[in-house]
Amino acid sequence: MNENDFLKKVKTQLDEQTEHLGAATLSKLNQSRQAALAQLQPRGHRLKQKWLPASGLVAAVLLTSVFMFRSEEIIPNGEQGIDDIEIIASNDNLELYEQLDFYMWLLEENNSAG
Repeated sequence: MNENDFLKKVKTQLDEQTEHLGAATLSKLNQSRQAALAQLQPRGHRLKQKWLPASGLVAAVLLTSVFMFRSEEIIPNGEQGIDDIEIIASNDNLELYEQLDFYMWLLEENNSAG
């Protein structure tokens, strides 16, 4: 019997024996395997796996809060901004919107004077 035949015979016998193992033995083997695999991973990698979901949550909260506070800065004092879509979709004369800054200044001057 040569080496290859011997290895095939041993592999076949081991495979047959593992098919007849009990649930408790399989569970212990799985736990041992997981523990061995965990020791192979570097410590930093294990920490990264634990902190990755938490850091994603923190990033989402920060982004949400930034956009919430920033939206208040975009439209100060409750003023309504003019949407470009509304301007384009309306049938109004576009010349009015070309000089909109002048009309806004005129309105502010009238409010501050009166």
